[in-house]
Amino acid sequence: MKPEKTALYGFYLLHMVANLIGFGAALLLDFFTPVYAIKVQGAFLFTVGGWLLLVLLPLLVFLLICCLQCLIQRPVSKCMAQIRIGKEIPGGLAVKAKRRLLNLPFVIPGLDLIAWIALPALILAFLHFLNDMPAIIIIFLFFRFVMIGLITGIFSFLLIENHSRKKAIPMLFPEGRLAEIPGTAMISIRTRIRVLFLAETAIPTIIFTGTLLLALWNIEGRPVSALDFGLQFFVFTLIAYGIFIFMALSLNSLVGKSIIDPLAEILKMIGKVKGGNFNERIHVVSNDETGILADAGNDMVLALRERERIRETFGKYVTPEIRDMILAGRVPLNGERTQATVLFADLRGFTRYVEAASPEAVIKSMRAYFTAMQRAIRFHQGLVLQYAGDEIEAVFGVPLKYDDHAQKAVLAALEMRKSLKELNRRRIEQNMTPFRHGIGIHTGEVLAGNTGSEDQLSYALIGDTVNMASRIEGLTKKYRCDILASEETLKGFKGPLKAEKQPPIRVKGFSSPITTYRIIG
Repeated sequence: MKPEKTALYGFYLLHMVANLIGFGAALLLDFFTPVYAIKVQGAFLFTVGGWLLLVLLPLLVFLLICCLQCLIQRPVSKCMAQIRIGKEIPGGLAVKAKRRLLNLPFVIPGLDLIAWIALPALILAFLHFLNDMPAIIIIFLFFRFVMIGLITGIFSFLLIENHSRKKAIPMLFPEGRLAEIPGTAMISIRTRIRVLFLAETAIPTIIFTGTLLLALWNIEGRPVSALDFGLQFFVFTLIAYGIFIFMALSLNSLVGKSIIDPLAEILKMIGKVKGGNFNERIHVVSNDETGILADAGNDMVLALRERERIRETFGKYVTPEIRDMILAGRVPLNGERTQATVLFADLRGFTRYVEAASPEAVIKSMRAYFTAMQRAIRFHQGLVLQYAGDEIEAVFGVPLKYDDHAQKAVLAALEMRKSLKELNRRRIEQNMTPFRHGIGIHTGEVLAGNTGSEDQLSYALIGDTVNMASRIEGLTKKYRCDILASEETLKGFKGPLKAEKQPPIRVKGFSSPITTYRIIG
């Protein structure tokens, strides 16, 4: 059987259970009620007519309520039928069905209480005036039917609500937002607890008080043994306590689930969000405070998911470290002076390659090259600041600071050499032109921070160190090598390294000559 059908059948089944609980409790109490409350008057109750009244009247009440329940649930039934066959639900029907579903736990118990009071009152009044049924029997029976209505109404509310939350609401409210449906009843958590308290105290009090009053009323003027009366009332009290304890435990369990389960769902989601999972949703099953809180939690998760998407997208345009510093507001607007090592890499003969290849092939090849180089740089804690044409600018030591930035930059350059060799092997296998590049490295003071306009900032490095690294990268063409590092960078390198010193040379923009080293390995 499909879940949509089971959900509707469940409402009828649980409604019947609630009525059986109410009627069974009343019947059990009737059996142990002291004889002086009703039975000395009660030859009627032990006649065929009396038993027919006790059996047929509850059955009539239940059938009447079920017919009304069927009418009330009809929009919900139609809506679920549309869901079952995969058809789109008309807007008017959807709103009506949702409204009926949310009001169902309130409407059905209300009908229970009215039916268990009104219908017995009419029948008992008819029996009293036409058949001269004794008033004590009329009052006693009416009192019991009221008790059935109270117990049935409370259990109907909690059982139907619990079933609705588990089965029907997730189908009709996949996105939550129960509190936004107009014309629906809502019981707050505070009211729910107060009603539970009243149900566990008022109903037993009414039953004990009513039974005692009827017993005292009937006992007046009759020779009754105090011991006999006391024993009968003691047995009645024990049975009543057993019934009330069962009711209290059942009601506490149902009310507890209605409050704790949604909160547990929210806490579970908070744990997932804390672990970085932004793809789950809280199942909203009520329109009270927990439902509103769950909707707010889903909105928060959706906002965090969007924020994470923007963050991840932003991280593809700048490095994750710079992204996080910018988002956290830790990048000084006026820049920060610090020691760092700057690396420039530039492809050789790229202009000729662009002229000979299609734009699509160029883009694909450039992406493969930049990806391989970026991974090599990242492996040694370097950060790619920008891709300018066929050129890469990277830095070591900012914005994340560490002392061995010069050594990491040289190691990254050697890793880039290996990565390019592997990339070219694949390109040759595909009959593609291999790439060549030059890498220049220099260590010194830089000004790191936000540049650009007030409306569009850009994280960048400024200073002679940056310019010098770019000039050294240009010298790789002169010395016909792929990696060239300044003397300042080699001073920060610890460990074995094969490097050939080059003659001092002046470069554009600098008055003093510089000494560079060709990195062999």
